[in-house]
Amino acid sequence: MSLVKSMVSALLLVAAGAFATSASAQMGDGGTIRLMSNPSGTQSYPPFVIEKFGLDRKYGFELEVIPFTNSQAAIAAVQSKSVEAVVQDWTTIARLRNQNIPIIGVAPFLAYINTVLIPADSEIKTIGDLKGKRVGIFSKTSSDWILLQAAAKKAYGVDLSKEATLQEGAPALLRGTMEQGQLDATLMYNSLTPDMLLSGKSKLLITVHDIVAQMGITEVPYLMYAMREDYAKENPQNAKAFVAAYREAIDILLSNEEVWREQGANMKLAPEATEMFRKGASKEFVKEFKPEMAESINETFAILLEVAGPEVIGMSAMPDKVFTMDYQ
Repeated sequence: MSLVKSMVSALLLVAAGAFATSASAQMGDGGTIRLMSNPSGTQSYPPFVIEKFGLDRKYGFELEVIPFTNSQAAIAAVQSKSVEAVVQDWTTIARLRNQNIPIIGVAPFLAYINTVLIPADSEIKTIGDLKGKRVGIFSKTSSDWILLQAAAKKAYGVDLSKEATLQEGAPALLRGTMEQGQLDATLMYNSLTPDMLLSGKSKLLITVHDIVAQMGITEVPYLMYAMREDYAKENPQNAKAFVAAYREAIDILLSNEEVWREQGANMKLAPEATEMFRKGASKEFVKEFKPEMAESINETFAILLEVAGPEVIGMSAMPDKVFTMDYQ
């Protein structure tokens, strides 16, 4: 065999070995990963794709999706070890870690994408006008609500936690309540926003993305796929496999419009609403953590702490970290 052929053969063997090592590094042990996911939001799409295309089996684990609509139920499930993974915003992950509840972000999911909607005939012009109004929120501990409070206080000197009447509830409930004339405004999932706008009953006041921009806050992954830290450390292969399946699911969502239509139909969204939703949400997916994101999250926290205060955020300092790059 010539020297050139020998070198080529050696390089091919090295490449094949590297590929095999990379593939095996992402394979799980066949165990089940229980994931809590809200069936009415954007977070329902990646697990739908993982199950539809068998990505869990491809990467050597079994995904069990457990639906939830109440964030407190998800937190309780993590604490009781009833699930291995959950979708949570970074402020909740930080708060839990400060309370010695070991949960850690293993994959980023979305940037800030939710909205604030008002009735179509409303005369409300700014978030400062929400003073004295009835406002729907998902949870008093959600990042969306914290950001809305901080922005209203900074720009208009309005403390919505004290100067508005709040109603907590699941997005579908808040939608119905506002459309029945019992709310003057509501935070809303981006997945349901297009349908509400196209119905002609609601209009957009502001997006959370724009709130963040107006406050001069650096864009960071708002939602993350988080795991119990003890589970991830004890089952690193499964954690890596889950992240690999998730990232492939995002690739499919970015290239396959049919899966959006199929899941949109499952969520009972009108086709035109699903298309509007797809165009908006697909711009906000985040596939991987980067080191600089940790600093950006800490900077965001510092701004929120200064404007909103520790009572609103639920903590006065950040934990050591809210995500890890060990499994990507």
